[in-house]
Amino acid sequence: MQAISSLPGAHYLSHTTAARLWGIWLPPHLDHDWPVHVTGRKGTAGGRRRPGVAGHKATLHPDDVTVAGPFRLTTPERTWLDLATLIRDPDELVEAGDALLQRADGPSRPPGVLGSNPLSSFTALDAAMTRRRRTKGITAAREARALLREGVDSPLETKTRMIILGAGLPEPVVNEWVWLSPTLRRRPDLHYVQWKIAIQYDGAGHGGRDQLNSDIHRDEDFTAHEWEVVRAASDIYTRAGQRLFLDRLRRVIASQRTRLGV
Repeated sequence: MQAISSLPGAHYLSHTTAARLWGIWLPPHLDHDWPVHVTGRKGTAGGRRRPGVAGHKATLHPDDVTVAGPFRLTTPERTWLDLATLIRDPDELVEAGDALLQRADGPSRPPGVLGSNPLSSFTALDAAMTRRRRTKGITAAREARALLREGVDSPLETKTRMIILGAGLPEPVVNEWVWLSPTLRRRPDLHYVQWKIAIQYDGAGHGGRDQLNSDIHRDEDFTAHEWEVVRAASDIYTRAGQRLFLDRLRRVIASQRTRLGV
């Protein structure tokens, strides 16, 4: 905390340090990256080296940095672009980017994090990428940008969506309302409206008891209106779990296409 509270001028918290403060979803190998990352503007004198501090020098546009509460730090957009230099797995970079685009009426943000949902927008991300168009990580960021989606509630949803895409299946819709009748609408995690398939993630970290009860009632409503619900469990992070999930999804797609004639 001493390193954070005594930053020299023209220096800002960045990378994974800024990501934690913004509540950006980090992959496991970076979630335990605890040096305090500080970026100073190129051409400025740096502070003295300190244990536990990872220093960086970079060109910082005024729109790349901000002050939030007691912290001087990189903006959510610039933070995500800096993460693109650290995250090697393309799907994990998409997960981090989706964290910037969560819906305003979604689950509550973790206590103590900065900002409110959504942290950013496609317009702001594109502007930040334009400012960084010739820098390290920009190619990975551009590729991930094409796969970002608004309205995702958790990294688990993004993981499931990316597994589906990676298997060559059509992309499901993310967290949009589905009208089951003229008076009843429900919002699944992911869905295919043309095949009447809802995809629900079951796992720790995807909401508390109230959310679980809400999901159960929602799935009952889907079933009552001739939709099929495919559940993704926490084992989707394993190869065996992914294979089982995709096998189930393919079977349900084939069945629904035959039944509905689409």
